[in-house]
Amino acid sequence: MGDIPTNYHGQVVHIQGYDPDAIVPGLMAAGEAACACASVHGANRLGTNSLLDIVVFGRACANRVAEIQKPGDKQKHLESDAGREDHHMAR
Repeated sequence: MGDIPTNYHGQVVHIQGYDPDAIVPGLMAAGEAACACASVHGANRLGTNSLLDIVVFGRACANRVAEIQKPGDKQKHLESDAGREDHHMAR
């Protein structure tokens, strides 16, 4: 149902060369019915699963953030024109 490809940790992935699961650094999504697609067979088939999805994948996402980010970490500098180009992730 979601359209943003993610791994089961909630990290957004895209095709890069021969790697179909290359992680987009710093970009995460959770909640299959809302935006993410972890490609777990059957997990996003019924609307009644939506709450369970956000609990399971939301927790996995939060756990990954806790592993890779620490309080006080600095945000990387963004150029003034960051986000101006329209990039479509290849599937």
